[in-house]
Amino acid sequence: MTLSRPFKLIRIAFAALALAVLIDSAVTVLSYFPVGLDVVIPLQAAERWLAGGTVYVADGFTNPELLPPFLYPPFVLPFFAPLTVPPEMAVRWAWLVVEALVGIWVCRRLAISWRAMPLVLLWAPLLDGIWGGNVQLFLFAAFVAVFWKAPQHHDHHPEPRDLDIREMVTPHLGRLAAAVASFKVTQAQAWLAILGRSPRAALLGLVPWVLVVVVTLPWVGVDLYRAWLEQAARASDPTWPAMGPSLLVYLPGIVFGGLTLASFGLALWIRGWDTGIWLGLLILLVTPNMHVQSALFLLPAMLRIRLEFALLAAMLTSTHTTEGWWLGIAIVVGAMLAGERLPIMREPRLGRLAVG
Repeated sequence: MTLSRPFKLIRIAFAALALAVLIDSAVTVLSYFPVGLDVVIPLQAAERWLAGGTVYVADGFTNPELLPPFLYPPFVLPFFAPLTVPPEMAVRWAWLVVEALVGIWVCRRLAISWRAMPLVLLWAPLLDGIWGGNVQLFLFAAFVAVFWKAPQHHDHHPEPRDLDIREMVTPHLGRLAAAVASFKVTQAQAWLAILGRSPRAALLGLVPWVLVVVVTLPWVGVDLYRAWLEQAARASDPTWPAMGPSLLVYLPGIVFGGLTLASFGLALWIRGWDTGIWLGLLILLVTPNMHVQSALFLLPAMLRIRLEFALLAAMLTSTHTTEGWWLGIAIVVGAMLAGERLPIMREPRLGRLAVG
């Protein structure tokens, strides 16, 4: 589509405004949150485990001055144990480098050009994931690897896998999808999508993660898994202030549970070119502990809608407000739905940050 000169200028101005908003948000993230804060949580949990202490401490739910509670399953503890040996700050900065590389990999996998990448990396969900060291970025990277192939032309658009073709669904994709579900059961949609297309690939992909649990079980013990389930129940309490703007805060638990199960059913059923995009939106909507990194699952959809809507959503979801959060999500979902009938709403231009 050829744009008129006034429209090009408006688009440039809109991009400049978005850059200003994202820089302001970045200053907030970098100045307010300590580097690698989220990696400290499993590190201290591993230290307590090694010392024979209580791993799943409940005090973090009631005392906001304490470190947020540890929520990962017990099998991660033996993997974090070696990281308790080096100085903590060295681990935190090294983790930052790894997160940054993963963030860049995600951008390139989604065909985001080098020219547009600084703007995307400034987006609060991605920047906070990198700076804070949150594991969600790794899980999102695995999700992206499942549904998008390495692009042949990075400056055009992402190349999604056609998961309707059974031969393309391999145990490797099953392992990646199972990795997401292993850390966060409520994000099992990717694995269920594989299951709906190739049960063999899904089940074979699950095997390594079952082995990890079995091999580490003698070290961590069954009691830790009971404690983890109790911790997960505490984390699903809508009165917990750190839960974020999850729908669980606004809906009865039974309704939210029904929505989660419905998203699992849809994951088995959804087909087509935009499978990964719609699954990402489903994951976001049924996330019980919704933090800024949760909005990473918006990114693929933002690459399928018009640049103006994508930039507006990026700005709103970077305001660190509940209103901005849900309005940004509504814009992306609305643009995706409208694009089913109005192709003009589905112009994938954020990756190029094109103005003409």
